[in-house]
Amino acid sequence: MKKVISVATTAAMTLSMLSVPAMICSAEDVTAPAASLVVKDQSIVKGLDTFTVPVSLSKSTTLTSAEFQLSTKIQFGGSFKAVIDSVESDVEGITATLEDNTVTLEGSADVKKGQTVFNVTVKIIDRNGNAASAIPENTSFLLNVDSATINETVATAEENANASVVLFVEAAEKAEDAAFKLESVYTTEKTEIKVPVTLNGSFASVNTRFRATNGAKIKSIEVKNEGFEITEDAQGCIFAPLPAAGETDLTDTKFDNEVIAELTVELPEDAVSGQSFQIVPKFFDGNNAALESVNPGTIEASDIIYVMKGDTNLSNKIEQVDATYILREALELDINKKTLLPSLWEQDKVLTNNEEVAATVDTVGIESLTAAVQYAIDSNNDEKVNPADATYILRYLLDKGVSADPASFGSFDSYVEELNKK
Repeated sequence: MKKVISVATTAAMTLSMLSVPAMICSAEDVTAPAASLVVKDQSIVKGLDTFTVPVSLSKSTTLTSAEFQLSTKIQFGGSFKAVIDSVESDVEGITATLEDNTVTLEGSADVKKGQTVFNVTVKIIDRNGNAASAIPENTSFLLNVDSATINETVATAEENANASVVLFVEAAEKAEDAAFKLESVYTTEKTEIKVPVTLNGSFASVNTRFRATNGAKIKSIEVKNEGFEITEDAQGCIFAPLPAAGETDLTDTKFDNEVIAELTVELPEDAVSGQSFQIVPKFFDGNNAALESVNPGTIEASDIIYVMKGDTNLSNKIEQVDATYILREALELDINKKTLLPSLWEQDKVLTNNEEVAATVDTVGIESLTAAVQYAIDSNNDEKVNPADATYILRYLLDKGVSADPASFGSFDSYVEELNKK
């Protein structure tokens, strides 16, 4: 009981002793970027010959017309061919047609970010034009977006490149003891975000590439195991050691949840609080010494969730209500041992009115978003949410409000850093 009274009293004192002037925030008008195409890498199990590729948009929009020129090719050579067979609209009010690898959308509908607009069916055929029946494991094809026009806006070459995806034929059986994981990260920074890559299992060779979503970029890759090399496109890793001196046969190397590489990721400048990004393996091509494919039983992408330091209500700014949220959360954690944040967001309609937050919940779940916010509001670095974190915000707003030049006052991040040095 003592502990509960202590926290409650601290919370009350924090609110009553600090009166913070209201802040009026304004932003310059910025032209919002147009919606672009989002297509995800796909895999099928050996023995199948058809890929279904969902296509969505990068932001919510009223879709009235669109045209996409697609093409396919097999990676690294081979005797099979991928062909675009058909398209089907997944949105009422929109029709999709296919002619000469050109997808045309007509009609009108409100489309949400991440919602599947249409599906592309890609079939694999052999050199005679028949449905392929014996596609080798670890065969990969590319589905490229050569040009795209959405609501009469032509996509840039970079946006087209980001929409091109890998279609991968994986082993029919999975090695349950093998795993390939990219660590998930909570961050209050937009640059120099480190994502460890771990490998478990026995392999004679490994070949993989990575993709960043939602405008994030992989700036560099640092290998942590000397047997790995960075690919020529600087977007992946290869492990292909030659037989040892005097030997002719390949040998397996055992990896025990080893960090084999570390990716440095940069988020877009306009990333907002509560927005999520993924770093995913485009494909994982692993083989053992007998040249048999090894398909890890576990392949995990990295979910990066960005939250502005101290931004408890996910408004993308620091304000008094953030301190109130923290105090209520601290009390709930202390008394009932559970979080109050999701219910506060629902009450204030954050989960429905904030497109990026809603997309994050759909992608990674409310539990991960909650953990990311709890990480971001821990200003005094004690690894928990408590009234002291609210005090940091109130002091910042008070000092900024009485500053001779509030407009040039530093960010909350830098303010917290200076306080923690004292």
